[in-house]
Amino acid sequence: MAARGASGQPKDPAQPKDPSGGIPPAKSPATPVPAWLVSALAINTGSTVPPYEQVRTGLLDLIHRKRLPVGSKLPTVRALASALGVAANTVARAYKELEQAAVVTARPRLGTVVAQGNDTAESELAAAAAAYAQVARTLGYGPREATRQLEAVFPVS
Repeated sequence: MAARGASGQPKDPAQPKDPSGGIPPAKSPATPVPAWLVSALAINTGSTVPPYEQVRTGLLDLIHRKRLPVGSKLPTVRALASALGVAANTVARAYKELEQAAVVTARPRLGTVVAQGNDTAESELAAAAAAYAQVARTLGYGPREATRQLEAVFPVS
């Protein structure tokens, strides 16, 4: 009995065998993550700060310093996770928290981009800092003690 192909028709023994074994070709690799971004977001494995928080704060810093301006497309979750050597869920959580804070916008099939108006966060932070400085002065504390108190509420990186 002759061998039959996927269509049920007899196979031509002279025809070469499909080297892929019928497996569809893999998707083309995503755009590589720029080396400067990988370097800027390098994960400190010895830190007590969770990796997702290191990614989130690193991206936030780059956005506020305009290294990632409004409209910049962020790497895919998988591409960034692979480049940083972390689980995809780590990057996904960082992206989700940035989206909830309206710093980035996730658009299905288009990716995650730096959102318009994220500069309001910096102005809110500046206003909060001014209010904090006023309270510290009222209580008789100078910049060194006020800064020490502020640093105490942030986890050590």
